[in-house]
This record gives sequence, structure tokens and C-alpha cells, in this order.
Amino acid sequence: MKVIATLLTGTLLFGCASVNMLPAAVNEVDFDSPEGKTGWSKYEQVETFHGYTTTQIYEALKVGLGESGFSLRLADKSKGVVIGEHGITLHDWNVIAGAYFKEDGNATVIKIIIEGSKDTGISGDVTGDGWTGQILGATSRYLNDNYQSVLKVNRDDM
Repeated sequence: MKVIATLLTGTLLFGCASVNMLPAAVNEVDFDSPEGKTGWSKYEQVETFHGYTTTQIYEALKVGLGESGFSLRLADKSKGVVIGEHGITLHDWNVIAGAYFKEDGNATVIKIIIEGSKDTGISGDVTGDGWTGQILGATSRYLNDNYQSVLKVNRDDM
């Protein structure tokens, strides 16, 4: 009985996703690495947003995480990072999402990295693969609803 309790406690403690699993700053992120499912319970996606400032993107990412059910754990504009945690889901003890952003000319490139808990479960990893799209979708809606991008302003002036 002690062995089962110890194993269960270890799985819960060491299987949970934590902020330490993600890069601490944008300069630690490879924006050219493969996208999609890239690990046991890891998903990555990159998108480019044109005509918004990094301040607007930073604010939008915080809202995008929140609207996707994530609680803010770390936000540092100077490091180009916003990290949130989602509690227990049908498939995971918890999920951590990192949103990283950097300027690229007249655009801002965003990379979302999702890490689910490392529990083995009966069917292996079943972390939802839609988290990246949910976060990016909510971020995009916030930008569209609250800011007029520089590109839109420039087109109207023509």
C-alpha cells in the first residue's frame, strides 16, 4: 500500500506541467523548429501578425491566454514572454502555455508552446492539440476588436 501511495504521489508531483518546463525568454525559443506535436505532451505553433506594436501583442497575448482558460503565471514584455497555467482538464492534471513574441520588420512573430502533464494514463498522452489555436484565435480577436493595425490605417490613407 505504501508503494502505491508513493508512486501516486510521485506521479502527481513530477508529472505535472510547470513553468520551469518552458523557456524563460524569447531569446531561448527556436521559431524555426517544427510545429504541431513535438514531444510527449508538447505542441508548438508560430504565427505572424502584421501592423501591431509589441505592446499591443503583449496585451493581446495576456487576454488570449485568459480567454482560453489560462491563469497568468508570468508576463514580461522586455523578455517577450507571457506564460499561463490551465488547471485540470479531462485529459491532463494541468497544462502550461508559453507565448513568445519578437519583432520582425513591420510584423510581430508569435510562438505558442504548450506543455501538458507527463502522466502516462491508460491511453498515453492525450493532451489537447487545440490549445495553440485557441490562444492564437483569442489573441487575434482581441487585436481586431481593440486596435486598428498600422496596415489598415495605411490602406485607408491611400
